[in-house]
Amino acid sequence: MKFAIFGSSFSSQPPHTEAQIISVCKALNMRLATVYIYNPLLNTLSDDGKCEVLKSCIPFSNLPSVDVALSIGGDGTFLRTANTVGKSEIPVLGINSGRLGFLADINFTDIEDTLDELFSNNYIIEDRTILKVSYTKNNIESYQFAINEVAILKQDTSSMLRLHTFIDDDFLTSYEADGLIIATPTGSTAYSLSVGGPILMPKSSSIALSPIAPHNLTSRPLVVNNDVSIRVKTDSRSNTYLVSTDGNSQVFDTSTEINICKATHTLKVIKRKGHTFYETLRDKLLWGVDIRK
Repeated sequence: MKFAIFGSSFSSQPPHTEAQIISVCKALNMRLATVYIYNPLLNTLSDDGKCEVLKSCIPFSNLPSVDVALSIGGDGTFLRTANTVGKSEIPVLGINSGRLGFLADINFTDIEDTLDELFSNNYIIEDRTILKVSYTKNNIESYQFAINEVAILKQDTSSMLRLHTFIDDDFLTSYEADGLIIATPTGSTAYSLSVGGPILMPKSSSIALSPIAPHNLTSRPLVVNNDVSIRVKTDSRSNTYLVSTDGNSQVFDTSTEINICKATHTLKVIKRKGHTFYETLRDKLLWGVDIRK
C-alpha cells in the first residue's frame, strides 16, 4: 500500500507529535508500505527527526497517487489534509494527537491495530458531504469548498448583520444576528454545535442552518435537504462581512451575494469497524454521562 503522511505544519505542534510521526513511519516501513511525507510537515521536525523520518519516507509537495492520506494531529490538521486531497477521492484516516478529535478519531494507542486492519482491508469508508461556495462576483478568489461549515459573520462592528436567506430561490427569512452557519453533517459537531445547532448523523443527506445570537427569539436552527441551493444577501452598517470556510476567512462587501450548495465530489473518511458515531458522542461530548458522579 501507498501512504501520504500529513500533519500540522505549525511549530506549535505538541512535543509528542514528532515521536508519533516517527513511530508511524517505522510501523508502515515494517509493513513494506511506500510512504510519502508532506514537505511542510517534514520541515517542522527537528534535524534528528528529519533524519529518522527520511530513512523510510519520500518527501513530496504535490500530492502523489496513494491509497491512503494519513493525517496526524487534530481536527484542524484533518481539514487541511482533506483540502489538499481535494477531488482526488483518496480516503483520509485521522490519527488524533490533538484534543477533541471528531474527525481525527483514531487514538494513537490504537495505531498498530488500525494499520493491521488497513492492510487486511478490514475497514469502512464513509462518504461525507462537501459544500461548494460561489459568489456573484466571478473575479473573487476565495476558498471554494467546505467540509465542516460556511460561516457568514459580522466583520468590524458590534452591530448585527441582516442576512436575507433564500432556499432554491424561495425566500426563507431575514436573520438579524451576529451571523449564520451553514453546516454539513460532519460540521454539525463543530462551530454549529457551539451556537445551539443540531447534531446530524455523518452520512445523513442534510444541511443545518444555525443563526449566531439571533435578535429574534423565534429564529431557530433549520435542517434542510442537501440537494438545495442556499443564497444569502447580507446587509451591514459597515458594508462588509466575513465569510469563513472551515476557518479560512475572507472579507466581502455587501454587494456580493454568497451561494452555497452540495459539491459534486465527497470526502472519503476511513473508519474502523465497530467504532460508531454514537461511541464518539459518548467519548467526546460525554453524551448521556451523569455529571453528578
